[in-house]
Amino acid sequence: MNTSENTFPTAMGGLKVLEISSMVSGPFCGKLLASLGAEVIKIEPPKTGDPSRRRGPFPGDVPHPERSGMFLYLNTGKKSITLNLDDRKGREILWELTGQVDVLAHDLSPSRATELGIGQERLAESRPDLIATAITPYGSTGPYSEYVANDVNIFHAGGEGNLLPNGLALDVFPDRAPLAAGSMMGSYQGGLSAAVGLCGAIYAKWDGSPGQFVDCSTQEAELTIGYMPLQRLESEGVEEDRFSRFFRVGGVMPTTDGHIEVLTLEPRQWENLGHFLGDPDWAAPEKFQDPFTHGAEINRNLREWTADKTKDWLYHEGQAAGVPFAPFYTPGEVFESPHQRERGFFVSLDHPEAGTFDYAGPPYRMSETPPVLDRAPLLGEHNSELLQSLGYTGEEIVSLARSGVI
Repeated sequence: MNTSENTFPTAMGGLKVLEISSMVSGPFCGKLLASLGAEVIKIEPPKTGDPSRRRGPFPGDVPHPERSGMFLYLNTGKKSITLNLDDRKGREILWELTGQVDVLAHDLSPSRATELGIGQERLAESRPDLIATAITPYGSTGPYSEYVANDVNIFHAGGEGNLLPNGLALDVFPDRAPLAAGSMMGSYQGGLSAAVGLCGAIYAKWDGSPGQFVDCSTQEAELTIGYMPLQRLESEGVEEDRFSRFFRVGGVMPTTDGHIEVLTLEPRQWENLGHFLGDPDWAAPEKFQDPFTHGAEINRNLREWTADKTKDWLYHEGQAAGVPFAPFYTPGEVFESPHQRERGFFVSLDHPEAGTFDYAGPPYRMSETPPVLDRAPLLGEHNSELLQSLGYTGEEIVSLARSGVI
């Protein structure tokens, strides 16, 4: 799936995207477009680059700006140009680059975008065919539009964190503070939502519509995930918490090799579980129907029962018996999964600094225009190529480097 080996057409071949973003949301959006064949040009600060270059994980736990696992994953298939956007000449080059692309994707606040000369009003006036998106914590309008946030802020601003923990943690840590999901899920959701919006705007332009501004709020991306609690609040006047979100029966259960989750949300499922357990008295249907009285006792016995069994046995045997078991797989188990390996989900890429590693590929397959995956760029790797495309001579490029513009 390396682009250097592909001869087939891509879904977005010929589309040019300029990305000004860091860390997760914006880069993930750009990564998805690059996997569809778009040429994505990433602007990074000179010398330091995207802050994710310093986040890791690093091979051998040795920090290196070209070997960050986070950066390498989030920026596959892109080109890198370094620009000092606080410098007048850097902003001039930025404006020149916008004239060569079809899409501009950034994670800048409205005031910062305006300061750099790429605010919505100027783009609408001077680049009416350009599709632009701002991927920001709270959107480009409203009282929070200038707020800075990280993934923890975003996740909790969407209301999801207050509903965690659940399952086993309810019994063991009933007073535990709200948690955020791992792996910056809120930021990834924001990037995914922006990519979907951009695809819609791109399709509309190909159908004859002008360019448009796609305003993506990562908080609102989180709110779309938590729609059920919001819907219940609106329709029933009930504000869910971690104790009311799920039944008090079931949840996360220990096994000999990890944990498994059981969510018997229907009486039929509970009856199936009772039969699967051998119909013990503590799992009688009438006790399931009164979880507030018997939930703690049921869960205590259920945990003892699952503790000496493997999660795969519980999963396969339980599912066959009509019991909704779901195993918790570790990253290592997923990485070695024969299912993902057979589908070719993991792709081996060679990087001149980081070396050769397997990367998670695109989460979809396309029969006629397969997605592509190529390595992430070195910092400023494409400076000369991209500046020459703007008409800069070799001597001028050297001068830009000496003056700290690139």
